[in-house]
Amino acid sequence: MDYQQITFEQRGRVGLITLNRPEKLNAWTDRMMGEYRDAIERANADPGIGAIVMTGSGRAFCAGADIGGFQAQIKGDADSPVSGRANREGGDWISFLNGMGKPTIAAINGAAVGIGITQVLPFDIRIASENARIGLFFVRMGLVPELASSHFLAQMAGYGRALEWCLTGRMLSAQEAKDGGLVTEVLPADQLLDRALALGEELSNQSPLALKLIKDLFRENATDGDLRRVQQREGQALAQAYASPEHHEAVAAFLEKRPANFARK
Repeated sequence: MDYQQITFEQRGRVGLITLNRPEKLNAWTDRMMGEYRDAIERANADPGIGAIVMTGSGRAFCAGADIGGFQAQIKGDADSPVSGRANREGGDWISFLNGMGKPTIAAINGAAVGIGITQVLPFDIRIASENARIGLFFVRMGLVPELASSHFLAQMAGYGRALEWCLTGRMLSAQEAKDGGLVTEVLPADQLLDRALALGEELSNQSPLALKLIKDLFRENATDGDLRRVQQREGQALAQAYASPEHHEAVAAFLEKRPANFARK
């Protein structure tokens, strides 16, 4: 695919996706999502890449959907930049990410509004610059949260706080987002990308199978109140992990007092 609205490069063992419409504050379009879906698939298929980082170019991460596209959509323009989003990209985006085994990290460098933040709530790790601002602006546009964000927000921030954020549509500082559980770290702007890449390298050195199994367990077990079923899933995952060459390599590395090498396992 010829990328027009993102860039994709490999930094060490990390695939770096950069939303690249800085003149539009990286406003989201269908094409942009299609391009970074393609980049994520490429990264997952590349054995030389162990983790994926997404960030934005310029001063914004993603300032929501391209507003010009809303008017075109209202007029019934099939070529609108946001046309068909709810039908094509809703649950499918979550299923798509769940099908990709490699860890995902969002490095939120600036404003992340509407779909600019909901698209990365299903990511595994989110960190933010001190310059980041997060806005769940749906109510201001007469719209509602999307991409399963009503689930993720309540799970991360708690029902009351998540509901207040969405009903008021106010802008959150990076620190409030951290306090509310949306991001795990807040860093100076000039340190954000280096930190995200370092996290990506750290995850790239872990067991790929264990990473995937852990992600699957958290996705399935986090809201399941049946503890027997939770433990059953864990037992099945443990059995798979115990039998894996990666676990055998980890045990050998421990006994030989050396770092484990999962790259060829």
